[in-house]
Amino acid sequence: MPVVPPRVIAPLVAAAAIALAACGPSFQVVYEGDARFEHCYALDDTATVPMTEKTECWTQWMQAYTYGQTRNRIDYAAMRAKALRDAPVIPTDEALMSAAPGGGVTRNLTHEEPVTTNAFAPPPKTLGEGDAAVETPETPPPPVAPQAPREACTDRCHGQWTSCRATCKTKCGECDSSYGGCMKGCF
Repeated sequence: MPVVPPRVIAPLVAAAAIALAACGPSFQVVYEGDARFEHCYALDDTATVPMTEKTECWTQWMQAYTYGQTRNRIDYAAMRAKALRDAPVIPTDEALMSAAPGGGVTRNLTHEEPVTTNAFAPPPKTLGEGDAAVETPETPPPPVAPQAPREACTDRCHGQWTSCRATCKTKCGECDSSYGGCMKGCF
């Protein structure tokens, strides 16, 4: 096997290190995303900033600064942009509350949700009488383990020997000899 000179190995190692470092987001990209997120977050807390400017800030962050950001930040920015965008269109109390900073709890209110009034009470019924239950497919029975050859015969012999030994008082040797004869019959 030929020996590779160090002058050939060094550039290969350097190229591999550069290639590995280029796989993820750079520190600059992550920093810019963090700084812009904090800027939009600060705009949310400023009462004098119009809602259109807040909406534009979150929308722009979603379009240009999500690379390298965590999933919870991306979800928060999307929720804030939607809440601020929907507030002028649907000026309900709920839309205005979700557009307020920290009030962005979005809930799907398409159906009545049962409300728990006691922490120790069982959970409320969620399916009505007319609702069809979801049928789960039957699970197949577990596979039967294969038996060793003549295992049923040896099990029978063992059972006879056990019952004989449990009832014998003085002639227990007969149990052993009948067990031997039984086992010879199995094989």
